[in-house]
Amino acid sequence: MSYTNVDLIKHHLVAAFPAQENIYDQPVILEGGDYVTFFNGAVEQSSVMVKSVQSNTPTRVTVTLNSERTSLASSPLVRGSVVVASDSSLGTVYIENVDYIIDYVLADLVIKSDGALSTGQTVTAWYQDYIVYNIGSDCQVDDNSGRIKRLSGGNIVSGETVYLDYSPVYKSFNEEILNNAVLEANGLIEKEVDPEGQFGADSVLQACATYRALEIICRTSAARELSSLRGQDRTADAWMKLAEVYAARSEQLLRLFRPPLAGPTAPVHS
Repeated sequence: MSYTNVDLIKHHLVAAFPAQENIYDQPVILEGGDYVTFFNGAVEQSSVMVKSVQSNTPTRVTVTLNSERTSLASSPLVRGSVVVASDSSLGTVYIENVDYIIDYVLADLVIKSDGALSTGQTVTAWYQDYIVYNIGSDCQVDDNSGRIKRLSGGNIVSGETVYLDYSPVYKSFNEEILNNAVLEANGLIEKEVDPEGQFGADSVLQACATYRALEIICRTSAARELSSLRGQDRTADAWMKLAEVYAARSEQLLRLFRPPLAGPTAPVHS
């Protein structure tokens, strides 16, 4: 019996699922010319930045702080590498996230209004930065499957560790995943409360099956996240919480179709 379908599932997938988030500095080793999977799924088109650390020696600059953003470099910075002091002798060392914040992608310093730094002040900063490789000449990225490979003749050496920034597309599900979830959900609902097909195209059972299919998709997505190279438990937990919500909705509606439990009967004297 078919209670739900792929179109109904897609309607829920438009807004109900976790939005994409940005991933920074994921290490990947590129060897030979073979593709390497860095995310088990699609990533936002043109969102991938491929970087490499070329030197462990920090760069030192002296800058005058602007009221909004102060540029430290022309390329992305290595996270945790920035030190900001009042002078080159480290007279006063300022504290990141207390006195200032760093935009590591844009290589900017932003002073905090309640910190010890002020507009117009001159400071000395040390940092490490990345070089950014060119996609198309140094490497090739497959956005649809989250894969990357080095290109012969490019600047990436075989065996080199590169660092990736990218935006996963969590709401990207292929037709096979959706169809399998629908088939499994319809089968479970039929077996559990409608083996004789007596309820037919009941709207409540349709909702039950839809929620059950969404639960299955959420659990599949959590497993996919945990099995990926980046393995973010926080994202997997978000999928599991959604799965529990859909499971609870389905269970609540299914109770309407289950016969009430018969209570104990009083003993009869013979």
